[in-house]
Amino acid sequence: MLEKIKELPALIREVPKEIKTHWKKPADGKYISYSEFSSYSIGGIGVNTINSLFGYVALNANCLLIGSAYGIKPTHLAWLNIIMGIINLLKTPFISMLIDNTNSKYGKFRPYLLYTGVPTAILLCAMAFIPNDMNYWAKVSVIGVTYSVLMIFQALYALAFTSLAQVLTPNGEERTSLLSVSMFIYSLGPSIVNMLLPILAEATGGMTDFKTYRIYFPVFSIVGIILSFITFRGTKEKIVVPKNYVAKVKFTDGIKQVSKNKYFWLINLHTVLSGLKYGIGSILGWYCIYQLQSNTMLGIMNTVIGTASVPLMLLAPLLAKKMGKRNVLIWTNLLRAVFSALMLVTMDSSVLFIGCLYIATLMMGGDAVITSSMTAEIFDYQQWKTGTRLEGFITQFGGMITTFAGMFTGLIIPYFYEHYGLKEDYNVLYEASVRTPIFNILIITTIISCVVCIIPILFYNLSEKDHKKIIEELKERADETV
Repeated sequence: MLEKIKELPALIREVPKEIKTHWKKPADGKYISYSEFSSYSIGGIGVNTINSLFGYVALNANCLLIGSAYGIKPTHLAWLNIIMGIINLLKTPFISMLIDNTNSKYGKFRPYLLYTGVPTAILLCAMAFIPNDMNYWAKVSVIGVTYSVLMIFQALYALAFTSLAQVLTPNGEERTSLLSVSMFIYSLGPSIVNMLLPILAEATGGMTDFKTYRIYFPVFSIVGIILSFITFRGTKEKIVVPKNYVAKVKFTDGIKQVSKNKYFWLINLHTVLSGLKYGIGSILGWYCIYQLQSNTMLGIMNTVIGTASVPLMLLAPLLAKKMGKRNVLIWTNLLRAVFSALMLVTMDSSVLFIGCLYIATLMMGGDAVITSSMTAEIFDYQQWKTGTRLEGFITQFGGMITTFAGMFTGLIIPYFYEHYGLKEDYNVLYEASVRTPIFNILIITTIISCVVCIIPILFYNLSEKDHKKIIEELKERADETV
């Protein structure tokens, strides 16, 4: 150990030389240069700045714009979400075929960063300009229609970026490292938005005032679009396929092939059962606005809680290598359940309550890295098994399953909101008698979801060693067809 510490200064001095040598050309055995790594990560700040704004127009009662400002009842928002779910189900086959039949010179995913970013930004801004003085049902209808179009563009925009990381390299360890470090870098976008927006809102009437969103949404959107172009220009998709491979998949064939992939079912069942485990995250906004009664505190706490995801995000490659991705998912979910449970008894102490929320959030820091890396390995497994790349079908068919499940689970929380007194008037959340039982429900459902989502992962046996063998065989097949 002492010898390794002594070697550290020399290793640090080698870093600039390593970056300079492999800025444009990847190191031996690697597929991603430092230039491409940087382009994906820095451009991702822009993409995720825009994606973070999407959370501020979510069709749920916790959304301060759609819920508190527009005053839409929780159950009506839940029914709107069911309608959005149906639209999602209808669009899925078309997006699946669109992606898996894309043969542009830019690849399968990069073109959609270019085509869907601006419409997403424009529609996000439009969500804040819907007149609040119109008839209630007319307002609900306009919000629903605008959101439904926004949802289609934003889903394709987000999918293009996240899926791009999964095809920049076929090397499992390199992919996990890319996801780990790039997520840390591009999470700066949402972190900056979540910190600045509530603080800036003090000058525009607060987080329940329309001026806040009408002024700052366009500013953040323009910056996001400019940065996202860096990812489009500076990356290149690399899939291990024969040089004469042409993406051409019929819908029925794609669904039939994916449905036989057991790892697809396990990871998506995990996602479905995880649907309520993020409930405690929605408490923070209400806790700061209605219990602590401070927009500035929300900005500060957004920043503090935002740092919780960093440690495991960066440690994910090491943990995956030491423990295996499967085991990382199991243990982090169990620990999130434990610290969520502690929130039930610390609500009156803001320091302890937010401290437990911080650690519970920390446990999910590597979740996106691990599940994204596992999904990419499922892509490779699908190709190894059938000879066809089906990223679009796997992501979209999986989306159909989680959307369909979410249409029902989405009714659970709003039922309790209204049961405890939250309807059109969100000012009732200033009362502890209304607020506390609602917080308790969000915490309890989080605990249950964290525990049950582990069950399918117990049966997931595609190891890192197995994946390496799959990649080697895919390379051999590609060479044989040259």
